[in-house]
Amino acid sequence: MLFQRLWKSFVPLLVVLVAGLSVWLFQKQPDKGPVVTPQTQGVPDSFMENFTTQVLDEQGRPQYQLRATHMAHYADDDRSEFTQPQFTAFQSDGQRWTAVAETGRAENGNEQIFLDGSVTIQRYPDEVASANLQIRTRDVRVRPADDYAETDQAATIVQNEDTLKTVGLQVYFRKGQVQLLSQVRGVYAP
Repeated sequence: MLFQRLWKSFVPLLVVLVAGLSVWLFQKQPDKGPVVTPQTQGVPDSFMENFTTQVLDEQGRPQYQLRATHMAHYADDDRSEFTQPQFTAFQSDGQRWTAVAETGRAENGNEQIFLDGSVTIQRYPDEVASANLQIRTRDVRVRPADDYAETDQAATIVQNEDTLKTVGLQVYFRKGQVQLLSQVRGVYAP
């Protein structure tokens, strides 16, 4: 009888002790990332078709969006590769910039996005208007958090009937500015 009473009070204590020890051991486990072996190095650990991701600002409005027809992620160096990527930067006034490329890649999450090959950047003054500025260039690096893009390649800028050619440019999406870096030539329609 004494043994039964001790057993009844010992069992709940034992269960609480085992549960507490399990939680403590679980919390001590290091965070494990994807396991990369020689057989999986250079092989995608995940992929998506018709991929879209959108980042919102502090007020819940779209800040930027990244789309691609195909995305593959590689765990060995935490990069993503895109086929036909389309990067869109949104502004609070409704203006948006869209950059479309042949291929692309992202490193360190989406800290930097590289739009590779032929790239077309267009500015749309509002959500329904057609583009009022077009930039044709190659190999653009985008820093989404800074609303910024740049290239050191030759670029052609067309706005209405006017054409500018430059080598290298910087685009500040939020400010709506394009800075031309060197060898600037222009043709202005009368």
